[in-house]
Amino acid sequence: MVQVPAVIAILYLFVETAAFVGVSLWLGLGWASGLLLITFFGGLLLAAVEMRRISRTAAVDEVSGRAQPGRTLGNLGLTAAGAVLVAIPGFVSSIIGLLLIIPPTRSMVRGLLAQRLRTFVENLGVRGFEAANSYRTQASYGSFGGGPHAGPPVVIDEEEIQEWSSHVTPEDFGRPDSGNLGKQDPEK
Repeated sequence: MVQVPAVIAILYLFVETAAFVGVSLWLGLGWASGLLLITFFGGLLLAAVEMRRISRTAAVDEVSGRAQPGRTLGNLGLTAAGAVLVAIPGFVSSIIGLLLIIPPTRSMVRGLLAQRLRTFVENLGVRGFEAANSYRTQASYGSFGGGPHAGPPVVIDEEEIQEWSSHVTPEDFGRPDSGNLGKQDPEK
């Protein structure tokens, strides 16, 4: 059985090798190697500049009361991921990394990821609620009729309740220590 990370690594090596061979055939081996080094160092430099800019903007927004910590953390996280992708050798990973570092494309990716994360969390909450309810024992507090052996429904009017409650005394319910709770006293 092949592990998923092994499949991803093999796919990564194949794609990056094919991209490097394609660029080498197009520009030549020397230019392709030089371009790979330029994207590596340039991408890391661009990531550092962007992270500093994001941090400065966050500090200014915090002072002015317009702070958006979620957006700031998203930008920093995506920029860091872009820096890692730029540092991994290869043209495809460097291009994806640069797209995560550049603000307009980073904003689009952040929006898509936020939407997917929100949907995931909502679905997770629903699944958790459904799972929790399926394991709970169901309590029954009696029935208001409608059971399989129920006769015709009994309707109690307001007048009947008022008449009954006007003639009720505490003795009608028995004493708690007599064992006759809820029963009529035999003396009556």
